[in-house]
Amino acid sequence: REARISRRRELSVSTDVKAPSGFAVAFLNTYVGERGEGGDEASIPLRYTIEQLAGLKLERDVTVRVEYLPAPEGAQLNIAWEPDKGLFPSFSGILTTESTGDCACRMTIAGTYDVPGGMAGQLFDAVLGVRIAHGTIAELLDRFRVAIEADYQQRTEYSP
Repeated sequence: REARISRRRELSVSTDVKAPSGFAVAFLNTYVGERGEGGDEASIPLRYTIEQLAGLKLERDVTVRVEYLPAPEGAQLNIAWEPDKGLFPSFSGILTTESTGDCACRMTIAGTYDVPGGMAGQLFDAVLGVRIAHGTIAELLDRFRVAIEADYQQRTEYSP
């Protein structure tokens, strides 16, 4: 009988955003709120695809839950997802922003997921799982970045 091995893997993915840190978080609060059901939590569908595996196409559909959390040191977003199939692990993390200039910031999602147990799960994670998790986070960050930058650009172009 195979012993169940379980460990948590930490992930952190960042992207640069052409908007101030405070604007980015405030925008995401609105962006998330518009997709929610009247509260500070929303569900956002997301699909990540890997096509570089011996010609195979592997897709992952997840529903990302996002919750806005005001905090004295700067607001942040809780980010979590449960995958559509049992093969993929759940993820839980936090989105933060850090100012890198007057009109720029670095947006980061950092969190953890449980690596599937057993030798097969460990092998899957080492070969594909971590790439899928990293890619899913990067895809979500890119979606947020595009929306933030478009809104910021529109607001600054029409400011009196």
